[in-house]
Amino acid sequence: MSSPTPVEVFESLHELLQLFRARMRKSLEDLHPELTFNEMRVLMRTGREPGITQKDLVEHSHTDKAQMARILAQLQDKGWLKRSASKSDRRVRCLHLSARGQTLFSQLRELQEQAAAELLRGCSPAVQAQLLDLVRQARDSAGAHAQDPAAR
Repeated sequence: MSSPTPVEVFESLHELLQLFRARMRKSLEDLHPELTFNEMRVLMRTGREPGITQKDLVEHSHTDKAQMARILAQLQDKGWLKRSASKSDRRVRCLHLSARGQTLFSQLRELQEQAAAELLRGCSPAVQAQLLDLVRQARDSAGAHAQDPAAR
């Protein structure tokens, strides 16, 4: 049997992520049909990182500033998100989930847990831990390589 190529690794990761996203979209339709997938991603990031800024979200999601501003305005209009001025720089707006947003975050987190458990049910906890370790190692290696000016 031949060794997998690096491309095959990424294709497999992509396929697994697509399966996860498809299950999350279906669950999202059942829970909150008016919530878009991108809105969910922003809510989840904000729930995991209270006080995150719009700039940080743009950098993490690779969406443009205008699209992110629209998403944030919609989430705020729906009562799921609050914006407040940063204590260190009053020009910067920090994002936090409202009480309703916290409830939704908990529901969405549970859906993520269910989808992930379903997709990995054939893998033992030890294998899941090993997989997480390997993926993090690859991510960290790629990140370090991207940061090294000599590697470019």
